[in-house]
Amino acid sequence: MFIAVIALFMYLDPAFGARAKGEYYERVQASPNFKDEQFKNLIETVRNTRGPNDSLELASYFFPPDDKNPLEPLPTKAFNAEQLLPGSFVWLGHSTVLFNNADTTASSAASNRYVLFDPVFYRASPIPLVGNPFAMVHKPTIAQMPNIDFLIISHDHYDHLDHQAIAELEPKTQHFLVPLGVAAHLLRWGVPADKIHEFDWYDDRVFGDVTITFAPSRHFSGRALTDHFKTLWGSWAVKSNSSNVYFSGDGGYFDELKTIGERLGPFDIAFVENGAYNKGWRQIHMMPEESVQTSLDVQARHFFPIHWSKFDLAQHQWKDPIERAAIAAEKLGVSIVTPEIGEIFTLDNVPSSAWWELVK
Repeated sequence: MFIAVIALFMYLDPAFGARAKGEYYERVQASPNFKDEQFKNLIETVRNTRGPNDSLELASYFFPPDDKNPLEPLPTKAFNAEQLLPGSFVWLGHSTVLFNNADTTASSAASNRYVLFDPVFYRASPIPLVGNPFAMVHKPTIAQMPNIDFLIISHDHYDHLDHQAIAELEPKTQHFLVPLGVAAHLLRWGVPADKIHEFDWYDDRVFGDVTITFAPSRHFSGRALTDHFKTLWGSWAVKSNSSNVYFSGDGGYFDELKTIGERLGPFDIAFVENGAYNKGWRQIHMMPEESVQTSLDVQARHFFPIHWSKFDLAQHQWKDPIERAAIAAEKLGVSIVTPEIGEIFTLDNVPSSAWWELVK
């Protein structure tokens, strides 16, 4: 009976999304990266490499130290979209990034053009009261978002694809760019088919002076118990007359990052996963030192650590990712960008304060 209730819940709750069917599934099957009814990483990858001696780490899930998560609301800036001028960026927590890449080289006056990565505004879980964000002084909201030209999704995990946010952003979004198989989720949530563009690795689309390319990462996908590897995952490059931006999505470190830099770089800034790691997940999530190295591999002028400071998704203390990344960046001479959530910045004036040091 219990199993039947769970199955019914997963069938009826829209948060779990949908499987690709018809022409959408034909596209999935046509991909060279889809084999034996699932997508494959470019190199052999295991999701969990824990050994028998690592089991004690699980105790930290049930008995976390007092300072594992922030004990007070995170300091954040009140976001105002009117201040996000061409050439400006803002981090909205975890992996949610918004920027304005209007073509300032055009002869006519530049109009705003907004790109939004992995918008998650609610929780990183389909279950209420699970996966809620940390408290913030100024919590970003969808009501603050401008009209979005390009909404880009790296993969379909809950901390990157928020079904409630997608439904609320749909009326103000022109284009949704997603990996193969993810269109089925969006269609279930009310996004019109003519707004959705699906990508395989190294596919690109050109929109005026903007070229958007989907590149590999070393990760996996899935929103339910039986749909892992049924949709694709990856990273993105957004190149225009105003900037060239890399967004890593999630994934373990691998040599293809150097190929991405050679094919699609150099980049003005790289937003790279830096958090929710564990040595048992090393093949699917980078360690902070690897995140810094990734910015070098993809040939980025600035390194921006994302995927930390919003959700509790791993055993490490919440400050560990940024502290380790900051040390590694200094050793390697990498320019690290560390604004508060909601703080607007430009590439000519990147923030580098250690704001987390003041948080209890």
